[in-house]
Amino acid sequence: MAEDLKEIYHLFNPNKALQNDDLENYYVEIDQNETNIEELKIRLELSLETYEPIKLLFTGHRGSGKTTALNRLVSYLNREMRDKFYIVHFSVLDLLDNNDINYTDVLFSILTKIMEKCQDEVCDLSPSLIERTKKWGKSITKTEVHEDKLEGGAGFSLPVYFVELLARMKSETTTRQEIREEIQPRVSELINLINDLIAEIERSGRQVLVIIDNLEKCDSEKALNLFYCHSTQLTQPMCKIIYTFPISLRSSDKFTQIKMNFSDDIMYPNIKVHEKDGSMTQEPVGRAFMKQIVTKRVSLDLFTPEALEYIIDMSGGVIREYIRIIRDSAVRAITRRKTVIDKDIAVEVINGLKNAYQAQLSDEDYEVLLKIYETKDIKRDEKLVGLLHNLSVLEYKNGRSWCDLNPIVRSILEEKNLLPSR
Repeated sequence: MAEDLKEIYHLFNPNKALQNDDLENYYVEIDQNETNIEELKIRLELSLETYEPIKLLFTGHRGSGKTTALNRLVSYLNREMRDKFYIVHFSVLDLLDNNDINYTDVLFSILTKIMEKCQDEVCDLSPSLIERTKKWGKSITKTEVHEDKLEGGAGFSLPVYFVELLARMKSETTTRQEIREEIQPRVSELINLINDLIAEIERSGRQVLVIIDNLEKCDSEKALNLFYCHSTQLTQPMCKIIYTFPISLRSSDKFTQIKMNFSDDIMYPNIKVHEKDGSMTQEPVGRAFMKQIVTKRVSLDLFTPEALEYIIDMSGGVIREYIRIIRDSAVRAITRRKTVIDKDIAVEVINGLKNAYQAQLSDEDYEVLLKIYETKDIKRDEKLVGLLHNLSVLEYKNGRSWCDLNPIVRSILEEKNLLPSR
């Protein structure tokens, strides 16, 4: 166990989800999260019996731990049900421009990653399907295509070519628009290719499961275009798919319609570190969980008790923010030539975050925030969508869903004397 502040920097990385050995070493269980993962497992296992191509929305705040949860699900399925599922698991951030994603990009990435998996496992695809996919690949770009990129080893240079195209789409606006213009009028061709590929794979006895992570990180407008305007296309691939979905859109007036087009939505909530009553009463189970995240990695002696309690308070139970605050506090402590993180250090870090949160709030936002402070109610409100997306408001689940101000935002309102006395 680490006993040096420098080790905190390496062991607390807010941008790195747990996977492989780290899951074994650092994962902490809490009932509310285990229940959600168990529900995902059960839905997938039941759909095996019916061959149902279920489409699930997996939702939660950015930083709530969804990626780690999905990594754990994949690890379980690969270990326990490898002969049942053909798993294609990827992050859109690796392939697409997060600031400009549309439905054809997502479908193209599905085709690419399934073919890449086929190449890795040396699937026996029919020559006719490979030839059709080659022709389609040539047709979606006006740029000259060198034949050697589409030839060779049973056609399995295709995934490499498609990955190269996606990389260009990610970095080149012109290429992105050009390829979209070619795909969109005949998107049914792409969907047919995906479905024919799925059908050939499933003849082996395994059912295809595609898990697409980090879609919830695109902005609310792009996400609405994806899941509301183009849900029909996203649900046409004839396999099981888990899409990560922005929690903010659950408060959109379009959510009921979105949900009707998918099999179900499963929420992965933040950790409750305070009770709902608004008194900031500590919630012992959630706080014990947050402390375990630390004790799995480093000695508690690297924190004063007051500092760690304060960091837990101000994280709002958002795992990534908690890890970020701890890491930044370690850097600040090292800079101050301290050997432990004390509360003064943690307060300095939180003050820096206050500036970032305050910069994204408008006068209208303050009105919505005051209502949330008073009621804790989740309502269909387009103004709330943005506040959930930028983490100014956090959603929790304790039986029924409810929301509260991010503690950092709450402290901003307190400093402005905007909160009514209780």
